[in-house]
Amino acid sequence: MPTNFPEHLRTQNCLVFSIAIIIVVLLSHGLQAQQPPEHNNTADASRDNKAFSPIEDSLASPRETMFTFLEAQSPALHGRPDALARAINTLDLSLVENRQSTDIINQLIGILNRIGEVTKTQLPDADEVIANGWRRFKYFPTASHNWIWTHLGHGPDGEIILEEIQGKWRFSASTIAGLDTLYRSMIDLPLTYTPQEEPDELIGLFGATFQKTRWWQWFALFLGILLGLVAGKLVAALLNNTSAQLQRNGRETQGMALKDISNPIGLTLLTFGLMVGLQFPHLDPGLQAFVGKIIQFLFILSLGWILFNLVDVVELALQKLTAKTETQIDDMMVPLIRKSLRIFLVIVFSLFVAQNVFGLNITGWLAGLGIAGLAVSLAAQDSVKNLFGSVTVVLDKTFLVGDFIRFDGEVGTVEEIGFRSTRIRLLSGHLVTVPNMKFIDNKVENIAARPYIRRQMDVTITYDTPPNKINEAVQIIKDILHTHEVVKDGRFDMDNNPPRVAFNELNADSLNIRAYYWYQMANDPDRGFFTYLQHAQLINTMLFQRFAEAGVEFAFPTQTLFLAGDPARKLAIEAQINKNGDETPRAYT
Repeated sequence: MPTNFPEHLRTQNCLVFSIAIIIVVLLSHGLQAQQPPEHNNTADASRDNKAFSPIEDSLASPRETMFTFLEAQSPALHGRPDALARAINTLDLSLVENRQSTDIINQLIGILNRIGEVTKTQLPDADEVIANGWRRFKYFPTASHNWIWTHLGHGPDGEIILEEIQGKWRFSASTIAGLDTLYRSMIDLPLTYTPQEEPDELIGLFGATFQKTRWWQWFALFLGILLGLVAGKLVAALLNNTSAQLQRNGRETQGMALKDISNPIGLTLLTFGLMVGLQFPHLDPGLQAFVGKIIQFLFILSLGWILFNLVDVVELALQKLTAKTETQIDDMMVPLIRKSLRIFLVIVFSLFVAQNVFGLNITGWLAGLGIAGLAVSLAAQDSVKNLFGSVTVVLDKTFLVGDFIRFDGEVGTVEEIGFRSTRIRLLSGHLVTVPNMKFIDNKVENIAARPYIRRQMDVTITYDTPPNKINEAVQIIKDILHTHEVVKDGRFDMDNNPPRVAFNELNADSLNIRAYYWYQMANDPDRGFFTYLQHAQLINTMLFQRFAEAGVEFAFPTQTLFLAGDPARKLAIEAQINKNGDETPRAYT
C-alpha cells in the first residue's frame, strides 16, 4: 500500500478495504449458492423425498447414508465446516491419503449426477437391512444401468458400494479409493439430473441474521469497529511520532522499523475490533464459520503487510553494508534483493492463505505451473528479455547506479536498475524508464566511466590582426594553459597529454586558434561535468582579460563595411591618391 498518503486517508483506506473484502466474499458465497458448480447438481436430489429425513445422521442403512451425503455435500463444497463433517462421516477414507475431501465429494456427486436421480426406493432402509442380514450393498452398477455400456461403448471402471462397519453404513473404502478411476471412465456421460435453482437461498443466508439480531447487537458491532479504528489510528500516530524521534537521533533503522509496522498494526486493531463486534449479531453456523475465515484472513494480511514493509529495513541494512565497499555492483544488487524478497513474500502469503484459510488445493496449482509456465513464457517474452537485459547490465558492468550516461539521445544519471527496467534522471529533472532489453542491442555511452574530459577550444580573432599579434595571441593561450592554477585544478598530465595550441585555420570571417586540453577525472566522485565547467570558466575569464590587455580582438560571424572616412582603415583608392599627390580620384575596374 502506498506510504505517501496522509495518515487519516490510510486509516480510512484500511477500513474500506477490510469491509469491502467481507462484503465481496459474502456475496460471492451467496452467489455460489445460487449457481452451484457442475458436480453439485444432486445437491437437492432429496426434494422429491421430503418425507424422508435422517435423524442425527444415524447412518443405520444405505438409504440414510446416501441421503445424508446428498443433503450435506452442497453446503460442504460452499465452505460450511459442519456440512463438510457430515459429508465426510459418510465416507470410509481408510485407504485414501493425501487427497482433499472436497475433491472426493466433487467426484462422487459428479458420478451420481450422471447415473440419474437418487430415490429412496433404490436403497434399502434399516428394516430391510436387518430383515435380509445385509452388511454390504451394491448401488452401482446394476442391471438398470446397462444403458451406460451403450452410450460409452464400455462399462464403468469401478463400483459404488456401501458397507456396514460397527453399525454405521458408509461408502466403502474400495469405492473411495477407486473413485478417481470411476469418475474418469464416466466423464463423457451427460448430466442426467439437474435440480431446480432456489433463488431465495442468498436471502435465506442472511434472513436469520436480520430477524434475530436486536438493535443493541448491531450497535455493539458498530462500536467494535469504531473502537478498533480509533485504537489503530492512535497507535499508528504514536509509532510514527516515535519513529520520527528515533530518526532525528540517528537511529534510522529502528525508526524505519516502527514506521513500517504502524499502518499494519492499525489494520490489526481494526480487525480485532471487528472480531469482537461480530460476537454480538446472530449468525448461523455456516455464516459464522465463513466470517471467521475472513477475520483470520485479515489477521494474516496484517502480518504479511508487516513483513512486506520490513523489507525496507533489510534494504537499509544492506545499503549501509554496501556503502563500506568501493565496488558499486553490490549497490546495484540491493534493489534487486528488495524486489525479490517482496515477490517471495507475496507468493508465500497467497499460497498460505489459499490452503490454510480457504482450504483450497494448491497441489493442483503447483502441478499446473509447468503448463502455465509455457503459456506465460510465450506471453511474456518481453519481460524475459528485460530480465536478461538486467543480468547483462550487471554482469557486463555496462553502467552502475549513480553513473552519468547518454542513451538514445538522452543524458542523465542512473537511479535504479530493476528486473524489468532502468530509471534514468535527466538533467531536466524528468525521470525516464527504459526497458532493460534495449540496452542489449543499442549503444550506451557511459560518461561517468571516462578518465578525462577533452576540451577542443576554438579562439577566433579578426582578419586585420597583424602577424605579431597572432603569435602573441597563441602564446597568451599557451601561457594560460600552463598556469599553475589551471594545471593544478585541471590535474593536467603534463608528461603524456600536455595542452596543445596552434594557429590552424583561416575561416571565412576569422582567424582560428585551436587549443586542446584534458581535464582529468581520475575516478574522483567529487569531480564531474559541473566542476569541469568551473575550470573552463576560469580559463575563459583569464583569456578575456589577457586579450584585452594585449589589444587582440575576438572575431565573430560578421560582414565588415569599410567607409572612406574611417581613419583606421583607409581605402586602397585613397592610399593611391596620397601616394601620387593627385587629388583627382581614379576609377579602378
